[in-house]
Amino acid sequence: MSAIRLALLELRSFRGPLRRWIPLLLCLIPLLYGAMYLWANWDPYGRTNRIPVAVVDEDRPADTAQGQRVDAGAQLVEQLKASRDFDWRFVDGAEARSGLESGRYYFTVHIPADFSGRLATGPNTRPQQAAIHIELNDANNYIAGIMTEVVQSKLQDQVNSAAHEAYVRGVYGRLADVRSTLGTAADGAQALVEATAVAQQGTSAAAEATVTLHTGAAQLADGARQISQATTEVDRATAALDTAAAQQLPTAADALVNAAGLAAQGLDAVRQATGQAEQGTAAAVKDLSQLADAHPELTDDPVFQRAVRDAAADTAAGGIDSRAATAAADAHKALQQATDLRRSAAALQEQIRTARTPMALIDSGARSVAAGADTVTGGLDTLRQGSGALKTAADQAHAGATKLSDLVNGDRERVPALSDDQLAEASRVLGTPVRIDRSNLHPAGVYGRGLAPFFFGIALWVFGLFAYLLLRPVNLRALAGRTRSATIALAGWLPGAALGGIGALVLYGVVDLTLGLHPVRPLETLALLLLGAAAFVAIDHCLRTAFGTVGDVLSLVLLILQLTASGGLYPMQTTPAFFQALHPLLPMTYLVDGLRVTISGGLTSHLLRDVVVLAGFGLAVLTLTSLTVRRQRAWTVARLHPDVEL
Repeated sequence: MSAIRLALLELRSFRGPLRRWIPLLLCLIPLLYGAMYLWANWDPYGRTNRIPVAVVDEDRPADTAQGQRVDAGAQLVEQLKASRDFDWRFVDGAEARSGLESGRYYFTVHIPADFSGRLATGPNTRPQQAAIHIELNDANNYIAGIMTEVVQSKLQDQVNSAAHEAYVRGVYGRLADVRSTLGTAADGAQALVEATAVAQQGTSAAAEATVTLHTGAAQLADGARQISQATTEVDRATAALDTAAAQQLPTAADALVNAAGLAAQGLDAVRQATGQAEQGTAAAVKDLSQLADAHPELTDDPVFQRAVRDAAADTAAGGIDSRAATAAADAHKALQQATDLRRSAAALQEQIRTARTPMALIDSGARSVAAGADTVTGGLDTLRQGSGALKTAADQAHAGATKLSDLVNGDRERVPALSDDQLAEASRVLGTPVRIDRSNLHPAGVYGRGLAPFFFGIALWVFGLFAYLLLRPVNLRALAGRTRSATIALAGWLPGAALGGIGALVLYGVVDLTLGLHPVRPLETLALLLLGAAAFVAIDHCLRTAFGTVGDVLSLVLLILQLTASGGLYPMQTTPAFFQALHPLLPMTYLVDGLRVTISGGLTSHLLRDVVVLAGFGLAVLTLTSLTVRRQRAWTVARLHPDVEL
């Protein structure tokens, strides 16, 4: 008899008013477990606005040191009202406490009286941290307490945003003051630059003037020494002139007067002689002229011609008389001058003696001027060095002032000057300076869709556990006959696998249509559910066949282990090492992983691995079941009278 006929005989055995509903009930087991749980918990975090939470606002507004009003408590209350994350109930402290103890509120949010006051200290040098107190009561609901972590982070973000905004406004307000102060400092630095530039020019001019003055003083000293030397020479010459005047000038003057007198006397005698000669010559010429007129023949006579020539010569000598007269006059004039010179020689000698005194004073003064000029030159040399140092200091001061001005101007430009709109925008941005963009390669969406693979696996395993409480794992007639062990094993597995497959299809259809599962790979999801149901049923069938009622207990133990070690809830890295070691050995691990790929998306290689492993589990377990059936063909007392039987 074939395995299919044996399986159909097993299903036909459910006759009667109640027994005929057993296959249908078995098909609904996955739906009852999986769909009901997913329905109840499909999107719990999307319905937190139904959870009543008490909010107590005791905050009092406060002012910052800059005079800005801070009313953070009221702002937080308004933000809570707008958020609608929970069913906020704004009550007083007594009502909140009473409601938390009685269970009317799942937790309370208390805003203390100094909340704004502490936030107002943000711009101060010693800011204080504000606090909000959230009080829980796990006796009401522990999961609700876990949900407060969501609201706690949101509250902290909102408060931090408001606090940061207040801080930013305070900081930018101070920055405006800093910018104004830096502007004043920049003006002062620029004035300092200009002053040091003037000082630089003045010290440069002073240094140059000092050098020029030093050169002039050196030249003055040289000139004074030259004057001293010249006056010394003049004094020597004057002394020599005085000596000469005293010794030689009177004698020379007397000799000159005497000589001039003698010359005048001699010239007077010559003039008288020449006058007489001129008169005799004129008479002789007159006589010769009359003789020539009387005797023209004498003109050719040599003797007469000689006499005429001699008379002409005597006439020329007459001109000497006039010149002698002139010379005599000059001699008398020279005599008069020599006489005057002799009279003025004494006065000239006195003047020479008088001139020596101022020349001595000039020489002494020139020597003093030379010494003073040397002293001035030494002082000016020191002054020149000091002027050089002063110029260097002025250059350094100017360079430092320029650098200071550049730094102050640069810092002033780096301090932003914001308008009211820009300040509001900066406060908003810096209030929440970081925006976290969250992306997901394969988003599951809501809570239920993300956990559907896990609960699908549990539902299919529970089906296999229940299936062989109502189905016979082995057909005893076939076992007693000649039917092959493999056929018997396969025939015992097929009814459970068929009903499990139907149950898996019903579960998928209801969850997809009513809750919106919408897997990214629907056909692969269906195929993987059928494969998982077949593999899980094969494992439960093998345990039931091999161990009987104890096999059901072992199946329950495997279910418990897979709940903790399949990785359906938390990452395996968060579990103890024992469960991490079990993780790759459990069949539900691969069904959960494969369904995650088909529902939310993922690597096809993972899906292929999961399919191969599940199919391997099914084939291996069917083989073990066949061997078990073969061994059971030999009846024992323990099998005829089992210790435990359901």
